[in-house]
Amino acid sequence: MMRIWYLAVLTFLEGVRDRAMFGVMGMALAMFLATIAIVTMYGYDLMKVTVDMNLSIVAFTGLLLCFFININLIAKDIDKRTIYCVLSKPISRGEYILGKYVGTLALILSAIFILSLSGAAMITLIKSTKPAGYFKDFSWLCYAQAIGYEMAMFVVLNAVIIFFSSFSSSSFITLIYSLATYVAGQSIEEVVQFFRATKAFDAPARKIFWTGLQYAFPNLSAFDIKVLSSHGLLMSAGHTLLLIGYAMLYAALLLSCAVMIFNKREIQ
Repeated sequence: MMRIWYLAVLTFLEGVRDRAMFGVMGMALAMFLATIAIVTMYGYDLMKVTVDMNLSIVAFTGLLLCFFININLIAKDIDKRTIYCVLSKPISRGEYILGKYVGTLALILSAIFILSLSGAAMITLIKSTKPAGYFKDFSWLCYAQAIGYEMAMFVVLNAVIIFFSSFSSSSFITLIYSLATYVAGQSIEEVVQFFRATKAFDAPARKIFWTGLQYAFPNLSAFDIKVLSSHGLLMSAGHTLLLIGYAMLYAALLLSCAVMIFNKREIQ
């Protein structure tokens, strides 16, 4: 366990030193400042637009960090042959995978936490300059819950990236697979519901096929509650616990598969 922790710390520090990290975070802060000018163009929808834009910036920044930093970590170790130095130590390949996952996840969640505080500061600033009636339905608890759901989504997405990195020697291929999985995860629920409402879902073979896809791809759209948060609506505690359990179980399954694949992989 301590070896995983040490590797996670090194991975976290490596990600923090990445110049892409500063570029993405700087862009996010600039987007937060831009919201002050943009939201003033809206009337009584000011609260909804402000909350939705802030949460969208947090989610978008997390995606950029995943796709620009996390994807390159394992491929970079293999290209620079630093992975030989790591695996020559008393550390197994499974511990290497888990250490990379914990470190990259800590990096993403830390960035999201910092950005959520920046978003909260922007909301507070806008609230202080507008009449109280504009934000009468606003709830900090709803805002915090939406941030928590985004963090749970990145628990799954980061496991997806580690899974593809475990057998792919190219960061570009990992990016394509991860991006395709993210797009599918955001839309698979709507696609299945569409076919369920048509006669195409009546055939047993098609029903098995679409149901299989629904369970194979992560249902990432379930973690998106920006609209509910912008209306001041809170998800139930049971639903929240169920979704957190789903994220942890799905991530654990992907990491288990990643460890098994990486243990049998030949590193040139």
